[in-house]
Amino acid sequence: MIFYFTGTGNSLAAAKKLLVKGEQLIDMAQARREGTYRFSVPEGERVGFVYPEYCGSVGATVRDFAEHLQLEHAGYVYAVVTCGGKRSISAGYFKRLLKKRGIPLHNAFFVRMPDNCVILLAPPSDAEKAALLDSVNGQILKIRQAIVHRESAPVPTRISDGMMQKCYLLMNRTKRFWVRDNCIHCGMCEKNCPSQAIRMEDGKPVWVKPQCDLCTACINRCPVQAIEYGTKTTDRARYVNPILK
Repeated sequence: MIFYFTGTGNSLAAAKKLLVKGEQLIDMAQARREGTYRFSVPEGERVGFVYPEYCGSVGATVRDFAEHLQLEHAGYVYAVVTCGGKRSISAGYFKRLLKKRGIPLHNAFFVRMPDNCVILLAPPSDAEKAALLDSVNGQILKIRQAIVHRESAPVPTRISDGMMQKCYLLMNRTKRFWVRDNCIHCGMCEKNCPSQAIRMEDGKPVWVKPQCDLCTACINRCPVQAIEYGTKTTDRARYVNPILK
């Protein structure tokens, strides 16, 4: 059983590569929308959580899902964090969330993938993206081997874990999103928003919630690059994992 959250496809791609025959792949955003938080783990099956790191912490959907999760008969539990940086620091905070629900976290892994956070940084060059995506199979292979052998390792928590979540909450505001005149009214942004923060009004997207996951799916997956965030994204390329193209 693998629970995943994805905005631009990186974590979905990682989750699918980790999936073994007979395991179920569960979208945390969809489960949250449906109010489905109770799951029973088949005997002997491993439980994985695959999610992207935002601002050194976990996104709103992942946090909310973990805070309400009821997981019966969980044995070996692991997390895989996808991130554009050279290291990940959010697993300790995620461990705390699970612990409050009586769920252990036996190990946490990190997969480096192309960065999608165009609101802060320009995405990697095409050559850098290709190199990172080529490296994913090797990274996942090592993780799969550790998971198959149910390897455990300490998942450290830090004093800064809560601080990073507060920083994220200060950032994930929707008021800086805006739409260019070249919008083709396709509604893909509304469809792809895991936070249900977008509604089409008069043919154009309107952000109807003050906060969202800040997953950048709306920006990166817009077919005509009509969605911007402030002024910094206007000249930046977009990124979508090939699994969603």
